[in-house]
Amino acid sequence: MRTKIVLVIIFMFYSVLLFRMYNLSIASNEKYLRLSLKNREKTILMSPVRGVIYDRNHKPLAYNELRFDIALKPHLKKTEILESLNDINSTLSDINITKLYEIYNKENSPYNHKPIVIIKYVSEDLIYKIQPFLSLNENIIIKPSYLRKYPYKEVLSNILGYVSKANAKDLKRNKTIELTQISGKRGIEKFYDDILQGTAGEKRVIINAKNEILKEISFKKPVSHSLILTVDTALQKKIYEILQKENKKGAVVVMRTNGEILSLVSYPSYDNNLFVKGIDYKTWNNLLHNIYHPLLNKPISGIYPPGSTVKPAEGLIAAASKKWNPWKKIYCPGYLEIGNRKFRDWKEEGHGYVDLIKAIKRSVDVYYYKIGLMLGIDYIASNLKKMGFGKKTGIDLPNEKEGLIPDKKWKVRKYHQPWFIGETLNAVIGQGYFLATPLQVAVNTALIASGKLPKPYIVKQIDSNKTKPVLKDVLTKKQKKYLALVRRGMWAVCNAPGGTATSYLNTKVTIAGKTGTAQVYSIPQEVKKRKREDELKYFHRSHAWLTTFGPYKKPQVVVTVLIEHGGHGGYAAGEIVSKIYDYLVEKGFIKLK
Repeated sequence: MRTKIVLVIIFMFYSVLLFRMYNLSIASNEKYLRLSLKNREKTILMSPVRGVIYDRNHKPLAYNELRFDIALKPHLKKTEILESLNDINSTLSDINITKLYEIYNKENSPYNHKPIVIIKYVSEDLIYKIQPFLSLNENIIIKPSYLRKYPYKEVLSNILGYVSKANAKDLKRNKTIELTQISGKRGIEKFYDDILQGTAGEKRVIINAKNEILKEISFKKPVSHSLILTVDTALQKKIYEILQKENKKGAVVVMRTNGEILSLVSYPSYDNNLFVKGIDYKTWNNLLHNIYHPLLNKPISGIYPPGSTVKPAEGLIAAASKKWNPWKKIYCPGYLEIGNRKFRDWKEEGHGYVDLIKAIKRSVDVYYYKIGLMLGIDYIASNLKKMGFGKKTGIDLPNEKEGLIPDKKWKVRKYHQPWFIGETLNAVIGQGYFLATPLQVAVNTALIASGKLPKPYIVKQIDSNKTKPVLKDVLTKKQKKYLALVRRGMWAVCNAPGGTATSYLNTKVTIAGKTGTAQVYSIPQEVKKRKREDELKYFHRSHAWLTTFGPYKKPQVVVTVLIEHGGHGGYAAGEIVSKIYDYLVEKGFIKLK
């Protein structure tokens, strides 16, 4: 019996052994063959070239200039590293061997099989001179690379932004950035970074145990994507140079009434080429703490009291409210008294009897104080929000600000305080808590000019895909009915005797518009006579606005100018606006009969 049991155990043992041998040698053959092939195959990703950015006339605004990187093979011994660095130093005498040695050791690891770049962006001319000498050292590798170039520097940096070395957050966001090692940091370069990065190429190869390529199996080339902007570079440059010559800080928006941006100027600005290789601390610190804010994209990120530029929209709201008769003449002395306080008009002696057209033409504060008292802040604020204020316009650029239209609920949330009547009077003349960007003012002007609220856009085309304008129908039937009346008031601002911009404009185009003077500090009640703007210190002067559309009868373009601490809008911006419209006619952007 025992013998039988032993034989059974031996039989079972050899059966399991034979089954295992069969499984390993025959049944698993296909599995291990696949694993073996996988170990022999390798996919090499190839970095795409960053897409070129062009203006509307196909001028390159951001492109890639051929450069070369110097790298060392990984896993080198200390003597090999130092020998290679000395060879490099013999051809590039201004390098720091200690620093390069640290860079190499930081990137070197048993898991890294890629060449380690120690010097970036060597020029093409220089590399051709030193390459014959460096090629004698098999541990030195010269790799082609690209340096992003911005030929128009300060003129377009607020629109384009720049690229620089990618950070950890960028690397997680997009796998292609692991190959390019750069990412967009501001402007178009940031907003469209994923598109401009392109799509990586793939090369599948068979390798041996030494990681040497034996055969190429397949190849898929990298794909780049280019952008064409709506911007006219010549116009952008012309406006920037006008502001620079006259030393006027501020913002200019030139936009078709459908939202197509022709120019978006911010002055002063910065040279975006400084950031591509990495900006030094001193230069960065100077830019960051410059009191004129060159890093701020003022048309979309600068927020200012809009001043009287909001009066046409508020006149439209009032006329359509059924509570206000725009034809009725209202007496407007030089002030409105509420309790113990006098809310003054900009014109000390007042304007006499005024209807809506004259109120817009002469920018009559008292007329709008009375609108504010009649309609209340909540009604006015809710309508202004529909008309483009207090929310982002949706332009395809990063860091756009919302601005602020205050109302009763906002003040309770912000300050835990009730709303006062005096705050309504400040708000209706674009002062107090009210804040807007120059682009919001331009969009609102386009709404009055065309009857539709446009979504501004700055990229005209991605490869062959064209951007379609987006226009929203936000006005009520009653509001549309009074558009012509408000436009007539804006025509009077720029053309009629006594219009606040009439004497400052000289252009081939008949335009309509609105001036604005936005105070930056309050004037005490006991001060009976105001100082002239030119008598004030620079940072105490009011911001100057002039927002316009033209031609008056068939609006095609909006031009909005903000001059920081410029005083009166017509005086500070009239000549600039005139030159812009004449250029637009000359270049065919505006068609006159």
